[in-house]
Amino acid sequence: MERSTHHRIYVFLIALLGLCIFGAMNGLMLMHGPEAWTSQRFGAWTAFHKDFVFSGFDQFTYIVVSKWRPIFEIYRHPMLAFLIWPLTWINSILSEYFHMNCAIYVVAVTYTLVSTATWCLLYAIFRRRIGLSRTSSLLLLLFYFGFAYVLLASFVPDHMIWTQFLLILTIYLASSQKGMKYWLALAIYFFAAGVTLTNGIKVWLIDMIAAYRSANYTKLFRRSLLYIVPTILLGCVYLWQQEIYYEEEVSYQKLMRQRAIERDSVATMKKFTRDSLFLAKRHEKQSVDSRFFAFTDNTVDRGQLVYENFFGEGFILHRDHLMEDANARKNIRPVIVHYLDWWNYIAEAGIVVLFAGGIWWGRRKRLLWLAMMPFLFDVCLHIGLRFAAADVYIMTAHWAYVIPIAIGLMLKECKKTFLRSIVITTLVALTVFLWWHNLNLLVPYILP
Repeated sequence: MERSTHHRIYVFLIALLGLCIFGAMNGLMLMHGPEAWTSQRFGAWTAFHKDFVFSGFDQFTYIVVSKWRPIFEIYRHPMLAFLIWPLTWINSILSEYFHMNCAIYVVAVTYTLVSTATWCLLYAIFRRRIGLSRTSSLLLLLFYFGFAYVLLASFVPDHMIWTQFLLILTIYLASSQKGMKYWLALAIYFFAAGVTLTNGIKVWLIDMIAAYRSANYTKLFRRSLLYIVPTILLGCVYLWQQEIYYEEEVSYQKLMRQRAIERDSVATMKKFTRDSLFLAKRHEKQSVDSRFFAFTDNTVDRGQLVYENFFGEGFILHRDHLMEDANARKNIRPVIVHYLDWWNYIAEAGIVVLFAGGIWWGRRKRLLWLAMMPFLFDVCLHIGLRFAAADVYIMTAHWAYVIPIAIGLMLKECKKTFLRSIVITTLVALTVFLWWHNLNLLVPYILP
């Protein structure tokens, strides 16, 4: 009984630590917004579109929570606006009571809670699925959330935080001895794909790996067929939005464009011309002539893409062009930015080497391959097809949790005391460096 009580207290303290960390980061984000973000005198688009610049992250969450509009690209995010709708409803109540736009506060509280839940899920994976000690589990948590764009996803509004939570939840449930019940897998698939379509493929892959050992190929095929049901439902949601809300949004945007022309036709036409040229140039770089591949870029060197963006900026922020947006219409960040200091490359190499060691030591563990599925899919998508090559680092939270899981398996499986000591020492050094370096750049940028 006493041991159980101590365990519960320790778990509570771990959760409290996560809550404090993410509460502090979201509190920091609240200090970034200008007065227009809470004023009801400005339209949501005007208030957030100009002053929200976080290197590829969209301000759409703030806009939708301020006043519900289906402005997300529904062919890629078919249910994201509806999943955010409860926050819009809460904001409408608070805004009426406090006579201000409370969207940034509603989002801050929500992101703090979701990030804390993700923190606790990862801790449960380290403790229950891998069997690590409390100290090692906490170290791996701090290591993972020290990654630049994992930390950013915990307080900068976009869909990455939802994807991260749903995929880590899928891995946790699928890694149990019995795996996931089919209805639970289908439910997670529906919501995960509703956030971003590619999440559905990842959930399906994880579920197939989890069910592989306890089912023959016929049963796996039948289980796969069940995914047709939520896919059809998502298709129906898409068509319904396309007919009801999307056309209304298009009409609204045309009206706003016409009003802008009436106010200042010369400046407006210059902006439309500049935007059209930007989109035309981006279209020329597409790997495949389809709107699903609108963000591919066949001009980017894959080698530099890997070590400067995919494994680079995603973990360690570049000092040059900090938080600039490679997809912006003006003041565009270069797709490839090099580190000024050699030790950043050493730190990146250290993370990759630990990851590779974790893959080797955990290669026979099902948990590793469950976590590897999102990573391998994103490698094919972002490195193979060069999808979102311009800002691939903002997707880090979609897959990077495989790294601490792999390292955790190495710590568990490796029996050599000397090697374990080296790994733990390296982890501590990298964790301290990641938090020091990334916060040293982020805090001055965020504070007014």
